Amino acid sequence: MENSVKTKINTFGKVFRIITTVFIVCLYVIEGFLLLGTVLSAVFPKDAVVMDVSAGVDVKVNNSYFDIDNGKFSAVIGDGKLSLGSFDSDKVDVKTDNGSLLVDADFSDRHFDLSDIMMIFICAIISVAAVIVALYFFRALMKRFEKCETPFEEEIIKKMRAFAIALIPTLAVSMIAKSMIGNVFSYAFIGDTSMSIDMLPIAFVVVVFVLTAIFRYGAQLQKEHDETV
Repeated sequence: MENSVKTKINTFGKVFRIITTVFIVCLYVIEGFLLLGTVLSAVFPKDAVVMDVSAGVDVKVNNSYFDIDNGKFSAVIGDGKLSLGSFDSDKVDVKTDNGSLLVDADFSDRHFDLSDIMMIFICAIISVAAVIVALYFFRALMKRFEKCETPFEEEIIKKMRAFAIALIPTLAVSMIAKSMIGNVFSYAFIGDTSMSIDMLPIAFVVVVFVLTAIFRYGAQLQKEHDETV
């Protein structure tokens, strides 16, 4: 029975070590393409690729379903200006037509060039590099599972704790990079954004720390059992 469990654990470690190695290689390839994109974005003039984004909004409200007063709605608009994210409109037309309220707004352009793309590449490079570092710690843990006699070895617990600790800066770097990429896009499209917190990766880090504590407790129990025997 013990040999069967040990074999399953060793097989688990071997399979995930191979999978992790494949992921690391793929991420290195992605890093190469991102680095190439960064270099090209830096070499070419920033106006080599330019995108100007504009927006228009047409809203029609059927007044047979809503009791909306045209004069009161125009008063809410105020001086004829309207904001939609980072788009600002100085031209807002409010009128009625056949019992419907019509709102027409034209928004100003947003400029997007290679300097913005280069910033996105740099943030992506940093984020992917952080993931690669964490995967190296995870692969080291899987190597120990592949060769271990018991999952409660002290070396496994140390590597599991190291992996859990490595996840913290990885998560922080990824969140910062994601926020910076979001700010580049928000400037051009949706307005100012603040750094958001993704609870799923945080929960995963917490789970890894909890598992580390469980394995440490199991190692203590096994040690006490061996000493008693």
